Amino acid sequence: MSSNKTGTARRDENFWVKILENRKKRVNAWDNAQVVLADVPLDKQAVKRILPLGMSPSDPPLATLFLINYPTVAYPLFPYKEAIMMVHVRTLLGKGRHTCWIIVDDDPAMILGRELLGFPKKNGLFVFDDNKEAITASITRRNITVMSMTAVRGVREPSPQPVFGHKTFHYGGLGQFMSFSPVWMFRPKEVIKESHQAEIKLTLNDSDHDPIARLVAGEPRNGRIVVMDIPGDGAYMLPVGIAGPFVFGRTFNMRFR
Repeated sequence: MSSNKTGTARRDENFWVKILENRKKRVNAWDNAQVVLADVPLDKQAVKRILPLGMSPSDPPLATLFLINYPTVAYPLFPYKEAIMMVHVRTLLGKGRHTCWIIVDDDPAMILGRELLGFPKKNGLFVFDDNKEAITASITRRNITVMSMTAVRGVREPSPQPVFGHKTFHYGGLGQFMSFSPVWMFRPKEVIKESHQAEIKLTLNDSDHDPIARLVAGEPRNGRIVVMDIPGDGAYMLPVGIAGPFVFGRTFNMRFR
């Protein structure tokens, strides 16, 4: 028994040693992330139903859809892929993004994202193929291909707009009590290394477990392909509100199933 306890203690110690080493060496949490993204118009009434108190849709209502490949990540993560829907919102603290849906294909990325940061992460199956002229990517859950994108590279952008570097609002994480959760505001740091305009072909399929197609009300615009580093720490992270049981009920399938 004592040897098992010693082994466990050493593993725990190694965890914190590696985390501190990463910080001292200024190792990025994610390097050379390949990001396909596009804005989509939303149905105003549908999106209002899923927003916490104090948030309203942008005018006109928009969201950004992402399909991402993270080939190089820092300990304790492993390389993984991710799909995200961020709703553009207005709040008393200014304009920003609300993260309403995320799928990943790796357990540590899902667990750490949900338990530490409150992101609504679930597991799915990904395709992400880059032939240098175009990227074809998709996410499948419960035998439904929920979202697929084909992005054809266009001209390089000399002064690209931020990808994740906006005020971002989400709820859950530390201090959550399921139906009552803190709303957090933070701004991720990022280093964009390359950005191209892209022609996007988007396909969304309806799913009771991932009902993002019901929110979208038009064709994609502002398509891009971006390569970027993400340090892993943000400019700030502050509790700014509470999400109650009505939001919990209305977003249960999107967040938990």
